Amino acid sequence: MKQKNNGVVREVSNCRVCSSADLSVYLDLGMMPLANNLAATADDAKATNRYPMQVQYCHECWLSQLTIVIDPRELFSNYAYRSSISQAYVNHCRSMAKSLRDSLGLKGDDLVVDIAGNDGALLAVFKDELGVRVVNVDPAENLAEIATAAGVPTITRFWGSDAAAQVVAEYGKPKLITATNVFAHVDDVRSFVMAAKDCLSEDGALMLEFPYGVDFIEHREFDTVYFEHLSYVLLEPVRRLAVELGMAVFDVQKQEIHGGTIRVFIGKQGRHDVMPSVSEFIATEKREGYHDPDVYGDWNREIDALISDFVAEITTLKEGGAKIAAFAASAKGNTLLNACRFDENTVDYIVDDTPQKIGRFSPGTGIPIVDRTVLAEDPPDYLVILAWNFAKEIIASTAEFSADGGQYIIPIPAFKNIAPDGEA
Repeated sequence: MKQKNNGVVREVSNCRVCSSADLSVYLDLGMMPLANNLAATADDAKATNRYPMQVQYCHECWLSQLTIVIDPRELFSNYAYRSSISQAYVNHCRSMAKSLRDSLGLKGDDLVVDIAGNDGALLAVFKDELGVRVVNVDPAENLAEIATAAGVPTITRFWGSDAAAQVVAEYGKPKLITATNVFAHVDDVRSFVMAAKDCLSEDGALMLEFPYGVDFIEHREFDTVYFEHLSYVLLEPVRRLAVELGMAVFDVQKQEIHGGTIRVFIGKQGRHDVMPSVSEFIATEKREGYHDPDVYGDWNREIDALISDFVAEITTLKEGGAKIAAFAASAKGNTLLNACRFDENTVDYIVDDTPQKIGRFSPGTGIPIVDRTVLAEDPPDYLVILAWNFAKEIIASTAEFSADGGQYIIPIPAFKNIAPDGEA
């Protein structure tokens, strides 16, 4: 293992929300590669640069965050993940569009901006369902080309004051700014939210949707820790940040996608009625102990045990002669595989549907990434579902594997074997 800096790594010694220096590390996964830095060969994948992967919590506002930040240009300028590949996510966006049309009164001449909108999956649905005007802002040139070709205008840059100004100059002020699975990726959260405030119409809303810190702990989702995910977020730090910037969280809604997320609505101070959900979520966080150090120490021990148990279960299967493969070359899957110290001698291959990933090798492990034909031609005995948040979709789409006697393994929140008859 090796660590390489070259100016791309910065240590984090203060909370990015409240600036407190009273931080405590509670999860240490060791030296890890960049999850989306796919390699051309197995040797290159194994030799890739690694960095310390640790999570710390703030004793003041209870935000959890990584102990380092990798330069976002290293992570996002050419991004392999494609939102539109997942039909479950597209369906989620369709449901979101209908919900926001009703709650925010969106109509045809309104502008909707999606921050880090990837290949335009969300905005394509909004455009189709609501007939609204749309603009995507995403720094990845490869994804911007795909989004633009699909009829979603895209500004190719990171979100910030300059991007917000460009949106207003070219398209006007949006009624809605969406940021799904983005907020946790942001280092300078103050500038991020302030740019949205400056860009929004007076009665507009910023809608953040991110994995919820409560689910992160309750469901043992340690594999969602990777270098793109800088923060692991409760509602309280978001509420506090909004207030400090002259805004207000006015509604919160629980969503089940990605293992448990929350949808948070933020508007300019006094422009929206604050729903009871806001105080209810924060009261629950306090009551359940998420503003208490003991929760984080206990969870760390649970994760150590989970990783040890998973390695033991897989080792037992391998020693019994089983062939094991995996499905979904996801970032979370990369964390799991590296935390377990697996390589191609343990997991033969990873099946994935993203064209840009096929023929590459998983960072750190050197496991080859293949298309679905390999699953049919060279089936394993067990298929580990690395993208466990889409387990139902993956199982349904690989029915032939199961029909031929193949079994599934779901790793989170604990090792679970699903037999061909569907029984765990």
